[in-house]
Amino acid sequence: MEDIEAAAQVLSLDAKWLQEFDVVDPFNDVALRGFLSRRPDHRYGALAVTHVNEAPALQVVFATPKLHYPFDRQGKFNFPPVREIEIFEKYDGTNVLAYGYRDSQGRRYLTYKLRLSPVLRNGRFGDFLDLWREMLARYPVIPELADINGCSLSFELYGRRNTHLILYHEPLDCVLLFGVTEDGRPRSPSVLDARDVPVATRHGTLAAGSDPVAEYGAIRERLERGNRAVDDGKIAGVEGSVWYVRTRDGATVLFKCKPESVEEVHWVGGINKAAVIATCWNLFESQDVLTWETLYPLLAEEYADDEIEAFRTCIDECIATVSAEMEFKGRVLDEYRQVGIKLSEDKGEVMRRLSARFRKQEMKKVFTLIALEEGRR
Repeated sequence: MEDIEAAAQVLSLDAKWLQEFDVVDPFNDVALRGFLSRRPDHRYGALAVTHVNEAPALQVVFATPKLHYPFDRQGKFNFPPVREIEIFEKYDGTNVLAYGYRDSQGRRYLTYKLRLSPVLRNGRFGDFLDLWREMLARYPVIPELADINGCSLSFELYGRRNTHLILYHEPLDCVLLFGVTEDGRPRSPSVLDARDVPVATRHGTLAAGSDPVAEYGAIRERLERGNRAVDDGKIAGVEGSVWYVRTRDGATVLFKCKPESVEEVHWVGGINKAAVIATCWNLFESQDVLTWETLYPLLAEEYADDEIEAFRTCIDECIATVSAEMEFKGRVLDEYRQVGIKLSEDKGEVMRRLSARFRKQEMKKVFTLIALEEGRR
């Protein structure tokens, strides 16, 4: 009880928002215990580490904050007094935070976490740890960037091998999004030193005196025109943009802007199918089982109980749809491994053998899933 009270105090949170963890950091083979914040604000995913290798070492790690729209449920915009707004592309993948922590002797370690997991992990439906190791091999400077910039760093791991809603051309890549200071303040990518690591694409700047509401609507419409629907309900294009609003008092506030085809809420607010589907995919970053019981806490971060209950039938349908898709993917990859031949070695023989195990109308999807796994498409 003392540990959770200490965690709640250092994060200035009610204990109901805290989720206990006891894990091993796969990059340093260090045991970590503490609590993760589920509060959907700047403390989203933040850690209150209480023990490192079983020794008391209370410390706070702020993470990638929850991004909100700049309007409320009634559609009323609430932009703060603006000095400047920087606009960068929003990516649809898995968020990875590079962060440091110290043991009781003051030794510092660097590791990486998912939004709702204190460290990186491989799951039943996503080998996030293995995929990130590929990025570290491609960009070996990544482990140095946190020290170079003096803050934690938020990345997005995206591409066809880690597809959610947006279907990207790249098989797999990562992009540096922004920094997070020790006290939880975001740092724009424009002030970070990324060396040779890709940085979120910059889409422009709005100066004080601009009409942010009008610009928001215009950008949202422009993003929508550039998107198109493709197979299996995916979208080719972009997920949206992130607005770094620098206020007159020097603070930076982050907002998200999504086109109609991918936004998580209606223009006037409210739960919908797109929101539930996106939340289902996010769940797999920290858990391997998708059920009403596991999904509800994530939905409750955004919506009131009466909204969720009124949408229960559709939520159950979304759970069934996403579960079926993930189970099918697992079956395809299991059958592919049993074939024992790489697609790149003999595509014809691989597909011939698999055609005896899947229906004819499923074979296009079977090929796509295997090709994505091998990073060929």
